[in-house]
Amino acid sequence: MDEILNNSVFMHRMTGDSISADISETFRYSGIAKTDAPQPESDMYKLACRAQDVILSCMNPRSCYIRFDLSVSENDRGLSGEVKKISFGNKTIYSKDLANNLKGCHCVYLFSATLGPEVDRAIQKNSRLNPALSVFLQSAGAMYIEEYCNKLEEFLLEAEKKNGNAFVPRFSPGYGDVSLETQKIFFEILNCQKNLALTLNDSLIMSPEKSVTAFIGVKKEK
Repeated sequence: MDEILNNSVFMHRMTGDSISADISETFRYSGIAKTDAPQPESDMYKLACRAQDVILSCMNPRSCYIRFDLSVSENDRGLSGEVKKISFGNKTIYSKDLANNLKGCHCVYLFSATLGPEVDRAIQKNSRLNPALSVFLQSAGAMYIEEYCNKLEEFLLEAEKKNGNAFVPRFSPGYGDVSLETQKIFFEILNCQKNLALTLNDSLIMSPEKSVTAFIGVKKEK
């Protein structure tokens, strides 16, 4: 990405073999502490590796993103002084936690990323046939979508660095005081259903399940 453009939706894709597996993260998402991680010769370790291979074989990592100028100011709704008014495009969010995350930022990315529907199908199929494998398929899927989001960040940051910019940690709806209702903003702006075949149900859960929406704040590099 040689040129940074605001207010336009762009697509990003990667092949699965461009994303490295992280077995320690797969164990972490399975609820296994680093100190208790299985040894490579154990059956559990081999099962986790098999799960990673299954997810790798069927995932289709892709995303869409948009960049906006950002304004974080005092709120105008009589809320607690810690709650700020966050404005981008024609949207406004009131939040303390997201404002803290975006402190010092002048722009913000909104992105949505998914591993695709085949991952969900593989997990559902094995939940009946092989429940033990299914547990690791869930955690391997979580690991791979996070690794893909990291790759997307690296891609976006290349162009930002040329302009003397840096990123703050990404922040997803559902964290802190930013409700899952905020997902609707992402789906509207990014047209997730058309661009990614991604849907949002009445409970604000995305399908395919191994999908992420997040803000990434852009600030001047010190």
